[in-house]
Amino acid sequence: MTSSLQHAFRPRSSTAPAVVANQLIKHFGDLEVLKGVSLDVPEGTVTSIIGASGSGKSTLLRCMNLLERPDQGELAIADEAIRFDRNPQGDIIGLDRRQLQRLRAKVTMVFQQFNLWPHLTVLGNVIEAPMRVKKLSRKRATALGEHYLERVGMADRRDAYPAFLSGGQQQRVAIARALAMEPRLLLFDEPTSALDPERVNEVLGVIRGLADEGRTMLLVTHEMHFAREVSDQLVYLDQGNIACSGTPEEVFADPRCRQFMAPAA
Repeated sequence: MTSSLQHAFRPRSSTAPAVVANQLIKHFGDLEVLKGVSLDVPEGTVTSIIGASGSGKSTLLRCMNLLERPDQGELAIADEAIRFDRNPQGDIIGLDRRQLQRLRAKVTMVFQQFNLWPHLTVLGNVIEAPMRVKKLSRKRATALGEHYLERVGMADRRDAYPAFLSGGQQQRVAIARALAMEPRLLLFDEPTSALDPERVNEVLGVIRGLADEGRTMLLVTHEMHFAREVSDQLVYLDQGNIACSGTPEEVFADPRCRQFMAPAA
């Protein structure tokens, strides 16, 4: 392994925000899912979003890489500043195709259901996006893929197909796939919710290691103890609004959040 790959990620010393969301509003039909959410995510920190089912957590996360496009508001992420609005015909404006491509190259997401391509091997899954999106050569993408598979403990399964992996192994491959894009921001949408209980810790261990490296991560999770341990910032979302945010200690002590988090406190 070359030294450039061994040190492919270097945490930034700047405390400037990696993400600034200002008054994001999102509707699905007549249902207002996000009701003017504002959020800063400092560079090199972990922010966890918690809340009840239907509170808007995953929608907010998906707005960060524009899998869902806000109806209104402003978003600055990975050096891309976007203002959302609607034209007289009701179409969302404020984003061009090239800007979307640039953002998608800098922000990657790990989903609940792994979303691995069944016809590709583990290594094939990891190198596909770097070749297609970042236009890396197969040689360079393979070197990155092998590096990050080693990072998540899956190097020995590089030639296996997803059907022959456990859920925890598939999720670790999905994390390696996200890392191979060398993103500015990593998004995790309930990364352990589809796993058997005995597989949860192996995935949480990988995420904990990434946090220790100083990567910028935004995490939606129902694992309260893990969120408290790994997060620099905790955000409690309630019915499309941020009810409270701050350090895990501050949020766990906030009366507005204590009832929701009482079982984990």
